[in-house]
Amino acid sequence: MTTAVLNERLETFKKSVDDIVAVVKNTEEATLYVKPSEKEWSAMQIVSHILEAVDFWVADLEALLVVPGAKWGRNHEHVRRLAAVDENVVSRIKKEYAIIKLLNLVPKVEAALARVKEEDLVKTAPSYNPNFEGKPLSFLVDHLIVQHVTGHYGQMVRHLEKVR
Repeated sequence: MTTAVLNERLETFKKSVDDIVAVVKNTEEATLYVKPSEKEWSAMQIVSHILEAVDFWVADLEALLVVPGAKWGRNHEHVRRLAAVDENVVSRIKKEYAIIKLLNLVPKVEAALARVKEEDLVKTAPSYNPNFEGKPLSFLVDHLIVQHVTGHYGQMVRHLEKVR
């Protein structure tokens, strides 16, 4: 990946993680587990989803760098995705642990992006998710890692405004 593109994506990702960490730090722990409605996630469910999703997509990215053209992705029914937002699982996540895990995502993403070459970004591979079929590797980086976390930051802020 070119240095300019790498730096831009990584800085956006870092800012989003820092913003999420600030929200978690500045929110009373009990409030992090309150759902705005039955159909919406609590702030901690959002955090748990981010932690699981970034791990998943970084692993997929790294695998595609080793085996270009391999089938990749998942759908919304993926068992790890669902487990990450299960209220029984999320209720055991403590605020301090969530902050540490969020901050640890930055070097993980940084290391993965450092392995991406510019020519990798245009490569495509079949996907388990028909919505991702034919998408280039740049989609995985931009949409599923960077923009995904940024979007969930906004969701978290909106949800906390509703429960406060």
